[in-house]
Amino acid sequence: MEGIRLDTSTHEVDGYKVLDVAGEVDVYTAPTLKEALSGIISAGQSHLIVDIGRVTYMDSSGFGTLLSAVKRVRPEGGTVNLVKCSSAIDRMLKLTRLNTIFNIHSSIEEAINAIRQTTPAEGD
Repeated sequence: MEGIRLDTSTHEVDGYKVLDVAGEVDVYTAPTLKEALSGIISAGQSHLIVDIGRVTYMDSSGFGTLLSAVKRVRPEGGTVNLVKCSSAIDRMLKLTRLNTIFNIHSSIEEAINAIRQTTPAEGD
């Protein structure tokens, strides 16, 4: 699949792993996104922060992959926080009402602050 590309990487902000996603999320690249999300969940983080500011396209496979992540983290009280959605992705989230399932934020700091306000301090 020439030209279809998705890059994922993680970095840490205030003790939270942030998944940076860039490129196109579709049926061919969604497994890459799923693997990256699974790695963060497997490492024990239940509040996912996904920076999709550099995602140029996302189809139903991408949204389905993000929904699968919600199903995995929600039983532990976790959340999926999408950061820097493009106007096209934001519009699709609203049309499909997925904006009621994901937490949408304009910055990583905003996402972290929201997580901290809704969860008890970790590390008893």
